[in-house]
Amino acid sequence: MQCLIIYMYSPKFIFLFFLFSIISIPPFCFAHPKENKINIGILNGYQLYLKKYSQKYRIITWDGHLSTLQKALSQNKSPVDILLLNEKIAEQACNLGLLIAFPEDLLSSNDKQCNFQTITDHITLAWDTDKVHFNPTWKDFWNITQYPGKRGLQKDAFSALSIALLADDVPFDEVTEVLSTPAGILRAFKKLNQLRPYIVWWTTPNEANFLLHKNQVLMTSGSILSISAFQKQYPLSHFQYQYKNTIENPIVFSIPATIPTQRIKLINSLLQHPSFLSFPSADPKQIMQETIVKEETNSFQQPTVSLDDIFDEWLVLTKQ
Repeated sequence: MQCLIIYMYSPKFIFLFFLFSIISIPPFCFAHPKENKINIGILNGYQLYLKKYSQKYRIITWDGHLSTLQKALSQNKSPVDILLLNEKIAEQACNLGLLIAFPEDLLSSNDKQCNFQTITDHITLAWDTDKVHFNPTWKDFWNITQYPGKRGLQKDAFSALSIALLADDVPFDEVTEVLSTPAGILRAFKKLNQLRPYIVWWTTPNEANFLLHKNQVLMTSGSILSISAFQKQYPLSHFQYQYKNTIENPIVFSIPATIPTQRIKLINSLLQHPSFLSFPSADPKQIMQETIVKEETNSFQQPTVSLDDIFDEWLVLTKQ
């Protein structure tokens, strides 16, 4: 499987690479074991933010799926040195032993952690400006009768169910609390059921961008960081997004467990450097002034069931 690598030689090459990487992107790939260049696996949708680092590091895009990571690491080759992935996926991968847990001197607590340098993104409402000529709300997102068309949603339990509660008139600062109760979860799923036939699920930020770019949906949830970078690449893109009622979406850097031992010290030192792969933010002052739903670690927990488990079961039962 051939790796897709970003080289910044010319604007034409950048455009062709980006277009090709979206249409025909391999799920994951490996570095050549004899190469000393640090290889970083970037969740598809954030690579435009990191293109300025491509001469220093080898940037490889991947789909962010836990199954993809498991398959790649099981091949026991020389994997990427550092991964950028969703915080929730990182926690699952850490528990499965797929990522290296950082030494205690790098942590602020004694809990096992496998992520470093958390970056805060936000899931927002984006829409097709050619067809929607006002700033819609999440209630409008559910209004299929007045605004017919498909809707894009992130295939993530907390994101999808939080948006459903926002559409059901739950104030943003009460969403997490409501979703921490069985009654609140039932309320969210009842609302989500209303939209189910019209939902197009996405898993990586760029999938959401292209749902709008290719006129496959009228509205979608999407990553603010990824959308803003996409719009710079495609200045004539016919969609817009808003900062109000967003869902916090942390992404993190981690180290695969199969990294060669002799590289661990090098990568640890690199991750401790404050300037390593700094992400520009999409107007952070405006985001801070707006309404943000944040997932709490003490939200609905049962010994044998989780919100993600319930959501996955619901997806199976409602699959068409």
